[in-house]
Amino acid sequence: MEPMNIVQIATGLIPIPPNGWGAVERIVWMYKNRLERLGHHVDIQYINQVQKMEGQIVHAHLANLALECRDKGIPYIYSLHDHHVEWYGKGSWVYNQNLEAIKGSIISFTHAEYYVDFFNETDKLFYLSHGADTEFLTPSAEPLKEHKLLMLANNGLAGDSGFDRKGFRYGVEAAKRLNLPITVVGTDNNLAFFQAHPDLLEYKNLTLVADNPTDENTRHLYQTHSIFLHPSMLEAGHPNLTLLEAASSCLSIVGTCKASIKIPGMYLIDKPTTEAVVDGIVLAMDGYEKDRQEMLAVRDRYDWMNVCKTLEKFYQNVLKINEGYNSEKTRQLYVQTYNSVINE
Repeated sequence: MEPMNIVQIATGLIPIPPNGWGAVERIVWMYKNRLERLGHHVDIQYINQVQKMEGQIVHAHLANLALECRDKGIPYIYSLHDHHVEWYGKGSWVYNQNLEAIKGSIISFTHAEYYVDFFNETDKLFYLSHGADTEFLTPSAEPLKEHKLLMLANNGLAGDSGFDRKGFRYGVEAAKRLNLPITVVGTDNNLAFFQAHPDLLEYKNLTLVADNPTDENTRHLYQTHSIFLHPSMLEAGHPNLTLLEAASSCLSIVGTCKASIKIPGMYLIDKPTTEAVVDGIVLAMDGYEKDRQEMLAVRDRYDWMNVCKTLEKFYQNVLKINEGYNSEKTRQLYVQTYNSVINE
């Protein structure tokens, strides 16, 4: 296979690689890391640096940057990461902007399978799973002494820091009912959430960490807790990054995930409620040792290398399109690639 020249467009919001929060930036960095291991040349460039070049793959991760590529005449691939498209709904400005970015792309990716049907005005959108750095996020080697709950998220929605998108209330209330310690971790934005919900701070076994933890600190948190809680009501990734990180670290999981991928050791809840989280935690504690062995056996499948091998196939087909494929052949080529990936 010939090495490809690939440009990942930086968001311009957070440095890459991020050492702390920054989901899209982490995705971009892991794409670069694993694709380079596969033998390709990958640059991370700001939009003003991107130039149209023959035989080059350009991958945008924000709708406005994708549309700027279009306006500059640069063919691009687009990844949709924005949960606001679902929150505001079809016909909203954020939905329409993302739809325009998808339609203007060579091909686009969503990380939530049901978004493919949600954006039914286009046939250019395909599902691509998230991954985890399984080399870095290794399970604890220490025997379990006590169950400790962990929530790792940046709460809020659409500028409202008090909106409980991530289900912090359900997690803390469930911990309180079961008298279990719980750690809630994220950025300082979470402080604003708890200021809006001060009753949650009354639980004596709650530890709040809102210091935008480094990668090393995050790994330590995964290794010193046993059950990960994710009763989220809205995500653009199913599974999202923290679910796969927790699975890579072999924590039992209680939460939501609308995906065909099944994660051993995860106890799914259909609708986030305190009762559902309590029930899930009880099941996770009862099945902990068995679940952990199953999770250890499959954790490598979540690695970004597997994701990037799939991405590599789509990139290769993008270069084939430049050799003269018409639109129907293009569509069939991607459908065949997608089907071959999910059947592997």
